Amino acid sequence: MKTITAASIAILSLGLASAGIARADQGNYPEIVTPSTQTRAEVVHELRVAQSQGLVTEGRQPDYPQLQTNGPSLSRAQVLAQLKQAELDGQVVFENTTLHPS
Repeated sequence: MKTITAASIAILSLGLASAGIARADQGNYPEIVTPSTQTRAEVVHELRVAQSQGLVTEGRQPDYPQLQTNGPSLSRAQVLAQLKQAELDGQVVFENTTLHPS
């Protein structure tokens, strides 16, 4: 029983020591604490006002480009043929041709 307790304490000590070392590595960065100047109710109110004005949309990221799904997609063979033609035209230069086997 004493062996199990001693081993448990040793393992716990190692875990705490490693956590302390990991925390010490983060000590190079200053911890900046910015106190809030608004209450939660004020923030929620501002959010609702912004949503009513159309400034914030829920569940969407309007700034990200949308995927283009116009027309059928190209086959692998067609893409490789376009790549080969772009290489011949000098538009694309590959130093290692094993990247895209033709």
